[in-house]
Amino acid sequence: MVKFIEDKELFKSARVVFDCRKDDEARSEWLKSRCNSVGGSEIAKIAGYSKYGSAFTVFNEKLGLSEKFKGNIHTVFGNRMEPMIREWIQEDFEKATKIKLNSFEYPYMMVHKKDEFFSANIDGLGKLSEDYKYYENLDTGEVRVIPKDELLGLEIKTASEFLKKMWAGDEIPDEYYCQCQWYMGITGLNYFLIVYLLGKEVKWKVVPRNEEDIKALFEIGKTFWNENILKKIPPAPIGLQCETKEILYSQSLDNDVEANISDSKLERFKEIDNEIKALEKDKERIKQLIYLDLGNSKKGSDGLFKVTRYEIKKDKIDNKLLKEKYPVTYAAINNGTTEYVSMKITKCK
Repeated sequence: MVKFIEDKELFKSARVVFDCRKDDEARSEWLKSRCNSVGGSEIAKIAGYSKYGSAFTVFNEKLGLSEKFKGNIHTVFGNRMEPMIREWIQEDFEKATKIKLNSFEYPYMMVHKKDEFFSANIDGLGKLSEDYKYYENLDTGEVRVIPKDELLGLEIKTASEFLKKMWAGDEIPDEYYCQCQWYMGITGLNYFLIVYLLGKEVKWKVVPRNEEDIKALFEIGKTFWNENILKKIPPAPIGLQCETKEILYSQSLDNDVEANISDSKLERFKEIDNEIKALEKDKERIKQLIYLDLGNSKKGSDGLFKVTRYEIKKDKIDNKLLKEKYPVTYAAINNGTTEYVSMKITKCK
């Protein structure tokens, strides 16, 4: 059974805002405002280390300019599994290391005392019964030690089998590394244990405190807060698909007045488009040559890379015919209308 640590003065550098277990006024007031702080799950996006968001998307969410993320099957699964993983890690860690790990819940939302727009809501805390040696770098064999009884943070993740490569060797996804450093910066902790469920196994990796990275993330967080949030100036997008979706979400396309496009953006877009087409053609040519080398074989190699190929068969449905002949069936299986914005660039006459 995982116990709670309820000492609100546990961290000298952090102040407790509210108890996450209680639905009280303090919690309601905090959650009512979207732009009250930068959290651990947001800092990697702001710093440019996430493929799921950016400073631009975080800005929009904070100011209520985009559709708020309501979660999905993966976040629901992760939330449901978190208490169990927090309990399982105690048994699995001791079984693997012969060292007892006591894990605890710390049920508070915290902010940094100096920079109160930095927030942390950690998944748990832990203490080890003995010194724990771990490899900081598997390539060099460098070993470090977490001292006995030192309080460490727990960050719990659930990962798909398809994401094994992200966790290979001593790899830690950038987003989660940034999150742990952010939390260590706010709490003063020296270590975080990332505990992750990969397929059917509970595994873990140590993230030691890195002062340079914390300083860099704090500077990024301050700049974002002071220059973007407080001044309500959006940061520039960086090219993520989710940013395109948010830009279009805020536009109605009901104005026929010709807008001025600055800084030769249209010309550069056409240049890149032509480069992509040329590369796609060259890619297709190389594929054809590989097919010729393969002949009737399903697989091949050049000594450095391997290639395998297989047939994929998919049934095609004539939607037009289905709609005409079986309108009731079509209506029953219709999964809504897909909307998208098409953009075409041509030379001015």
